[in-house]
Order: sequence, then structure tokens, then C-alpha cells
Amino acid sequence: MTSSSSSSSRSAARRSVHGVPKKCWCVKGLSIWASETKENSFRRFYRCEITLQRKSESHLFKLEDEAIPDEVSMVEAKVLDLVHDFQSLSKSVAQSMDEATRQFKEDMDATLNSNMKTTLLSNNGPVHNFAAAVGIVLAIACLYWKLL
Repeated sequence: MTSSSSSSSRSAARRSVHGVPKKCWCVKGLSIWASETKENSFRRFYRCEITLQRKSESHLFKLEDEAIPDEVSMVEAKVLDLVHDFQSLSKSVAQSMDEATRQFKEDMDATLNSNMKTTLLSNNGPVHNFAAAVGIVLAIACLYWKLL
């Protein structure tokens, strides 16, 4: 292989990996190295362990200063997805609660109206009316407590 095709295949392999690499395409582990060239003095990079034995093959190579920003942008994208999911869930729960509250109010109004009519139509005296009012208040409190 010529040096230009070797470097182009290496850069293609570098571009195909997003974020911090975990393993090479050959499923071998990676090592972190520091460059010893004048141009990239002590610049750190990820490299496949096989590369040391098979220099003619193009295995994973990625500079650490390229991998870290990739990884950060991937995490930021995941955080934005989670925020969006949370907002959607929050909106859905709020709508469900509003619907349940509306239904509860309608049921309570219907129950109160029917109990009030029954109480007003019966002529059993003030003690019976007081007992009915206490029963209605207790029923409302019980239903409200169960809804919470």
C-alpha cells in the first residue's frame, strides 16, 4: 500500500467512528497512545491492538481530541431527546388529570343534584336533613381523597 492510500483509509476509518471508540471493527480492544512525531507531539489517540502486528491493515485509529467532542455532542443529543420525552409525558399527564378532574366534577354535580332533590322532597324533619347533608359532605370528601 502507498502512504497516501494508507492515510486515506486511516482517515476514513477515523471518520466512521462516532464518539469515543470502545472496540475496533475487528472486535479487538483499543489502546491509547501518545504521538511521538514533531507535528503532533504528545497528541493522544485510540488505536487497535492489532495494528502493531499488522501494519499493512487499516484498523481503528481516532484522535482523542476528535473523539471527546463527538462523545459530548452525542450525549447532548440524548439529553435533548430525554427532555423532549419528559415534556411530552408531562403534557399527556396534565391532559389526563384535567379530564379526570372534569369528569369528577360532573359526577359530583350529578350526585349532589340528585341527593339535594331527594332531601328536599322528603319531609322527615331537620335531623334527617342534617344527616343527609353530613353524608353528602363525607361522600364528597371520600371521593376527593381517593382521586388524589
